[in-house]
Amino acid sequence: MVIQADIYNPDGREAQAEVQDREWLAAGKPPFSTWVGRTIFLHSLTQGISSGVRRSELNLSLLAPGMEIGFVDQALERLSTVAWYLDNDPITSIARFKEEPSINKIIAEEKEQVGVSEAKDDLRSRRDTIFANKFFTLVAAPERAHDVDDSPDSIALCLIDFNEDTVSSPIDGPPPTVEQIFNNTGESGKFRTFRNRLLFLLANKQELATAIDKAREYRAIQNILKSPNRLDDLSESQQKQLKQKEGTLALEVRVSLTNAYRHLFYPANDPVKAPKGLMHCVLPAQDSGDVKNNQQDVMLKVLKDCGKIRSEDAAPYAPAYILQKVWLAGIDHWTTKSLREAFAKDLNLNILLDAEMSKLRDTIRAGLTAGQWDMKVGERLFIKTDDGKLTPPDTIEFSERMELYRRGIFQPPEPREIELSAQVMSSSGVDKTVRVRWRAKGALTVTLYQEGVLIPGEFRPSDEYEGTIAKTTLFRVVADYGKGETAESQTQATLLTYGSGRPTSTPNGAEQGTIFKVKPEQFELNGTPNGVFNDLSDVAKGDLPLRARVSDYKVQGISALELSVAQVVDYRKLGTALPLLARFPMQIDQTVTIQTGEQFIRLEYQGPMRGFQSFFTPTNALLNTQDVQANVTMKLIFEFASSVQPGGVEMNAIAQLGVEVGLPLP
Repeated sequence: MVIQADIYNPDGREAQAEVQDREWLAAGKPPFSTWVGRTIFLHSLTQGISSGVRRSELNLSLLAPGMEIGFVDQALERLSTVAWYLDNDPITSIARFKEEPSINKIIAEEKEQVGVSEAKDDLRSRRDTIFANKFFTLVAAPERAHDVDDSPDSIALCLIDFNEDTVSSPIDGPPPTVEQIFNNTGESGKFRTFRNRLLFLLANKQELATAIDKAREYRAIQNILKSPNRLDDLSESQQKQLKQKEGTLALEVRVSLTNAYRHLFYPANDPVKAPKGLMHCVLPAQDSGDVKNNQQDVMLKVLKDCGKIRSEDAAPYAPAYILQKVWLAGIDHWTTKSLREAFAKDLNLNILLDAEMSKLRDTIRAGLTAGQWDMKVGERLFIKTDDGKLTPPDTIEFSERMELYRRGIFQPPEPREIELSAQVMSSSGVDKTVRVRWRAKGALTVTLYQEGVLIPGEFRPSDEYEGTIAKTTLFRVVADYGKGETAESQTQATLLTYGSGRPTSTPNGAEQGTIFKVKPEQFELNGTPNGVFNDLSDVAKGDLPLRARVSDYKVQGISALELSVAQVVDYRKLGTALPLLARFPMQIDQTVTIQTGEQFIRLEYQGPMRGFQSFFTPTNALLNTQDVQANVTMKLIFEFASSVQPGGVEMNAIAQLGVEVGLPLP
């Protein structure tokens, strides 16, 4: 029985020494295990204290010239781990065969009671722990395409169950299950979009058999240790050996399982090496000394070595790389979310870990500041201008709200400019009336300062202020455009008197009561359209009526024209006729206050005609209400790109419209 189990068995199962000899012979060595077992057996035939052989005597019996002494020790240690009847005492260094079975025999008998399915269940539980979520999201044992979502939010590690598919060779292509998951979503006729985020890990068929055998043996040891009756039948030495084997075998099961799951398939666009879009890579084999707690660390290193995932110290992508390799031709704009999703679609690109997102944000900022692309966030534009001034958004998010545009689609926003003028009116008194006018397009609020002192009041983006001054005074307007953006402008209202030896006019040409006649840059005419435009014609001819108190202005051209009404009936007439003036560059300044019953409404509008139409219709309806009381003012501001003649086509068309609708223009 001893010989058949441990040394030599001509029929049926090979003896333990014969199994180990195959490895020795394959390495070009003699059958050391059989030599050791046979020598120990001969020394075990005697009874009593002389039974067995010491280590030194064993070496003396087996060593020969040219043979290293370590081979005998190594062969004995290996045979001791599997022999059923061999007893190798580490204290006395005596090895002998006994009639009663060793702990190896007891484990082997219990192992026969452990089924393969039970061992596989243990391996599955360990496998899902070894490859648990870390860098990649584990999808354990997917069987169909619908088991793996088609989302770009994470990198999916598809751990194919060994009952579903295995791999036999490093040159094998992806199995059918892997191909089906890689190309389809599971929905009828729908192909997978985000393929560049899928990793597949499969077991090696041969290594799997070793892992199953180790798992069965480990379960057998646990079954013995959990049975008090079985432990009572074992000696104290055998119980100690059993516990030692449990610890050793637990590590061996883990190592054998990781060495089985070594076949990794990752996305790649290589028609030669990966004709089906998946590159086959074999993870390095591990032993008990370098096994990792989480095998995703090993996978990450391999993917970095293959260049599919960038290293942690890699610089952010260059904007030029994004334009050439990532941003598809023919697409003028896309969202930052689409940019991120492109990496999950294109097999040519790297797989992006969560740690790469901050670098991709840096790339977006670099592209903005370098003028490689523009950005739109809501209604706000971020465009690098010729002066090089651009402040990217504080936070870059990957969403539909942030959009990137190729250069040239958006025009740089016009610089914030405030039109400001101060006109000192003629007066014989010491205090002079000054009229300050400004226009700050797009401003939310406007504040006015006189010699650095805030003038109280609520001012609109386009407005005017009238006050008195007794000396040359500096006025400053500060416009707030929201989100911390402001602009300011200042002008000086110069107050001079004749005899000072200096010009006697303000910068805008107002008269200061001198003996000289100064031609103003702007003036006002009141009356009906016929009267106003006839007076304007007289101004151009130098024959202005006496009520204007100015003569011989000889106007050569008009660069801007303002028409205003202040009666409800005129407001409604002019508002209805506005579409006829759409061909002219026009801005509207309106203030309407309506009181009807218990309702009070105040509406202010400054802007182009297109936006005004949506306000005019409901306002006009309210003005038709019974017992309504209203105060209205509407001003039309025409600014011509180049000055027009007082009697030209533009002025005649505007005058004719006023005559047709019967407007008195104050």
